Amino acid sequence: MTTSTWALALCWPRPLLLADCDQAGGDMAPGLLAGRVGVDRGLLSWSTAARGGLPATAAAALLAEHAVQVPEHPPLALIPGFATATQGTSFTSETWQRLALALQESMSAIGRDALVDTGRLVTDRGCWPVLRAADQVLLAVRPSVRSVHAAQDAVQRVRQELGDLARVAALVIGNGPYPAGEVAKALQLPLAGSLPYDWTAAAVLSDGAMSSMKTLRRSALLRAASGLAAELADTAEAVAG
Repeated sequence: MTTSTWALALCWPRPLLLADCDQAGGDMAPGLLAGRVGVDRGLLSWSTAARGGLPATAAAALLAEHAVQVPEHPPLALIPGFATATQGTSFTSETWQRLALALQESMSAIGRDALVDTGRLVTDRGCWPVLRAADQVLLAVRPSVRSVHAAQDAVQRVRQELGDLARVAALVIGNGPYPAGEVAKALQLPLAGSLPYDWTAAAVLSDGAMSSMKTLRRSALLRAASGLAAELADTAEAVAG
């Protein structure tokens, strides 16, 4: 999912704030931005600055101050996540709720859409308030029996936490024995789209392998992500409007 999130973020048609909200520890900064991001800015520094009943709009404005610019793509800013799972447990339900409200105000406060990597949905704790506030939720799944089986459990958890699946869709990643449409049908979700398994591009986005942005944009992954990002952005704009 982290690789797919980076791909969508780099193709997003509007200025974007990307938030790494994986409670088990964030992988986004150590991936594409490996060795180029300090530890002084991110979710933890934002939560400290946004304490004390700060209005959601003001908390959203602070997000920009605690984000790091992606040098290869100036319209994109990243809120780095937790360095460890222990840091992730420091966020209470109230903190997640404050973050959810701030992300909802991202466009009006700092002129950016918000895209979030939540990590795996395996516990009752974590960034569920952020998911409840989202215009759209994508569940990443591979087209295999094992992955679909695990995703079915995640779908039930999402239904329980969100109340329904009205804003949830499947994102099918890679090739497998089953078409993307069948995978989505097995999960009883609409199909948001599919992305190819592109090892070379994934190594750049998730492991910091060297590549130019020009070469990366010609990859099969980013070509597919470009169309999907445009569709998701249009849907989000329609929901907000």
